[in-house]
Amino acid sequence: MTLYQQSEKNGRLVNALIKSRFIVSSVCLFLTFTFSDVTAQPQREDRFHEDKNHKIGKLWVHVTNFGQLGTNSGRGAVWPGTDIPGQEIQYINRGGWFFGGIVPSDITQGPDLNDPGDLDTLVAEGFTSNSVSDFREMFPNFPDERSAIEVRSTGLNSEFFHQGEISGEKFVAAYTDTFLNTAFYRFVPLKHQRALGIEVIEKSYQFSETFVEDIVFFDLVIRNVGKNHIRNFYAGLMIFAAVVRYGTPNISAHDDATGYLLANSSGEPVHTAWIAQPDGSNGFVPGAVGLRILRPTSHTARVAYNWWFSTSIVNSKEDWGPVTPDVYTGAPNVNDPIGTPVDDPEKYIVMSNGSIDYDQFDLGNREFSPNIPSNEHGHLMVFLSAGPLGIRDSTISNPDDKMFGQTVKIFAPGDSIEFTLAIFGGEGDPDIARELKSFDPGALVDLSRNSIIASSVFDTPGIDTDGDGFAGLDLDGDGVFDTGDGVPDFAAPRPPPSPPLQITTGDGVVKLDWSAADPTSPGYDSRDPSLPLNAVNPFLQDNPNTEEDERKNFEGFRVLRSQTGKPGTFELLAEFDLAQNDFSINTGLSFTFEDHVSNGSLLYYSVVSFDRGDPAINLTSLVSSPLDNLTRLVVSPSSSDRFSGEIWVEPNPYIASVGFDNISSRSTGGLSSIDFVNVPSKCTIRILTIDGDLVHTLVHDDPNFSRVRWDLLNRDGRPVASGIYIFSVELPNGDRRQGRFIVMK
Repeated sequence: MTLYQQSEKNGRLVNALIKSRFIVSSVCLFLTFTFSDVTAQPQREDRFHEDKNHKIGKLWVHVTNFGQLGTNSGRGAVWPGTDIPGQEIQYINRGGWFFGGIVPSDITQGPDLNDPGDLDTLVAEGFTSNSVSDFREMFPNFPDERSAIEVRSTGLNSEFFHQGEISGEKFVAAYTDTFLNTAFYRFVPLKHQRALGIEVIEKSYQFSETFVEDIVFFDLVIRNVGKNHIRNFYAGLMIFAAVVRYGTPNISAHDDATGYLLANSSGEPVHTAWIAQPDGSNGFVPGAVGLRILRPTSHTARVAYNWWFSTSIVNSKEDWGPVTPDVYTGAPNVNDPIGTPVDDPEKYIVMSNGSIDYDQFDLGNREFSPNIPSNEHGHLMVFLSAGPLGIRDSTISNPDDKMFGQTVKIFAPGDSIEFTLAIFGGEGDPDIARELKSFDPGALVDLSRNSIIASSVFDTPGIDTDGDGFAGLDLDGDGVFDTGDGVPDFAAPRPPPSPPLQITTGDGVVKLDWSAADPTSPGYDSRDPSLPLNAVNPFLQDNPNTEEDERKNFEGFRVLRSQTGKPGTFELLAEFDLAQNDFSINTGLSFTFEDHVSNGSLLYYSVVSFDRGDPAINLTSLVSSPLDNLTRLVVSPSSSDRFSGEIWVEPNPYIASVGFDNISSRSTGGLSSIDFVNVPSKCTIRILTIDGDLVHTLVHDDPNFSRVRWDLLNRDGRPVASGIYIFSVELPNGDRRQGRFIVMK
């Protein structure tokens, strides 16, 4: 045996006590798990418990502030959600978060139970039906409204609007496993008499945008608030997977199936556990629901997927689950419980065994696996977990320690660990499902698509969220980012970037040139993701059977003009898009444009990029921001070697509060600026205070440009103050023109 837990004296004692007690009272306990409202349990009387429903998308998920998904008053995850009585589809009846680790034994138990170097395996769990947990182990932090679930939203009209939020609906709950005595009621059995010592801050996100309406994210921050250094910490979600549609014939909770998708048909990794109903409701439940651990990733931790049938009698032939090898080490996992894990050591084994259990249902032959006993009495339980998690590695050097010589992950007091999981739906065709009298296998295609969307929303590939210079990994070497930077951004799909833009003016003409984005231009880099035609939308999927990369979704450019530069004031001058497809007007691409306007006109120009969107995921065409390459100018003739009229400053006055700061910073590298317009090709510009003190000197030598930009910094590189300033423009022969302008900050 490689896992020491099975040799623990405490583990054996607790295991024997629980199993003997459990078999005697099995029927009563089963009824309690399934039908009772556990709010009546005395240990909960001094806690403030609350639950809420995510309901702004297609997938509805019922969350609590005590580590549970779903309660007896609300189903766990329903897809698609509806309030119509009798039409609800119940996918996950209950769910509970599980947190497990290894700690030194409690010496207060005495020498008869604990020797030097003994260890305890502890698992703290949110109550879930058929988890073989007699009492809930996670509790809200406070006995009053301070434990209420906090609600936040990006909706401007929502009563929960909060500046800086990222989703249409966000719930925040906090709970802990440290309440071992409440209302003078002592926990039994023994497994409940010692806390792991953790606190969890649970944030759940749901977005209202159509492309992500099938997904709910759970982002957990788990903090060690105890005194023990927890070794090899694991986290996961165990669920009671009941799939039925109420009001239909042949309702049963014993005909469900689960499986695990490693990759989609294109070979893209999806790592998704799925749950569906292959039999029993005559095709009234065409879709599926999926679970995916997003953090830690498969590159940084081991993921375990286990399932079993849980019944009222532990170790009966109906209480059964497969024992599969560790996919990471090849170990046979012979110590895995066959069926329901009962005590903490057994639950920890399941969390950490590295198994990916085989699918219950063969999609090709459309039949249940012949290796599975008939599930006429048991309820399907699915457990998805990951680890080991910790802040640092440590090799156990104490020879008396039961883990002597092993290198373990350490989760120390005060440390925090992050864990993220997504729940999402997969849509099936009702007609196909009714014809098959099962679910639609195409639901798993949609499920895989939503799995990729969930991963990309969580940590968008190619985006350096924390600004450390790392934007992700190119795992297959094709020049496209396959992963993000490991820092979640919960970002929506991005449009292709705006092209680099150069603008020159002449006599009544403005010439726009973005040929740096033209693949035929000299020196063009086809691997540069900042150029619009190279941009990849990580939310889309590539078809391996085609030559092109469908993730490159660029379609065209739009040339915009405004008199103010403010959003909402731009007019469309021209549109150029790819020819020979069924999107937009098929003009063919162009990378230059001329606009003929009156001299002296103050105008703002921009060229934006747009893509085709993707109807398959309800993603509309995305357009880049006109502020990305916004250029402000005054139309004037080409520069000459002498004065050819009035020289002016724009804007004048410069007023930072009206937005010139934000607009100009887009095109000057973050610096505010003003322009001296209609200056000669060679001249010296001096800026002075009203008292005649020299502020800055600009030297201009450009026969093709008649305007000079000043960044509003003095000779020492410091921003100038508000006030009235004098400018002087002098030619090499000594001729001079003067003027004034105002800066207001």
